[in-house]
Amino acid sequence: MKNGVRIFLSVVSLVMFFSCSKIDVKKPEGFAEIRGSNAYSAISPEGVRYNIRYVKNYPQKELLFWKEALKNHMQDSGYMLVKEDTFSAASKSGAYFEWGAPFGSQNYIYLTAIIIYDREIVIAEAAGEVNLVSQYRNALLESIKTIKLN
Repeated sequence: MKNGVRIFLSVVSLVMFFSCSKIDVKKPEGFAEIRGSNAYSAISPEGVRYNIRYVKNYPQKELLFWKEALKNHMQDSGYMLVKEDTFSAASKSGAYFEWGAPFGSQNYIYLTAIIIYDREIVIAEAAGEVNLVSQYRNALLESIKTIKLN
């Protein structure tokens, strides 16, 4: 019986391993990256963080629904909307926001982007002090446009 359980668990583990989607993205210029099977992280020498992950698209909705949900949540949480735009990544539509947030005597930018795949939502985030994020803004936006979920 123990061998049967081990075989069953091994098969389930393999199916889960091979069925997990992976994030593919071009590293933003000037960042060092850390890759994981279900997430992606990168950091600039000055400490600007860039993270990508995905979650289930549940309830399964289109970009417009999730864009409004994210916008409402962030504004209700006290973030100030600085910029909002749409983009395309791997033939999928996406939206990004730049949020302002004071912290102590400094101002921070929190960039959030979402891309809807049928069953998953890719979430990209970058955060740091305003001047630093501004320095890397173009590299971050170019990277976001290269996100693919395999």
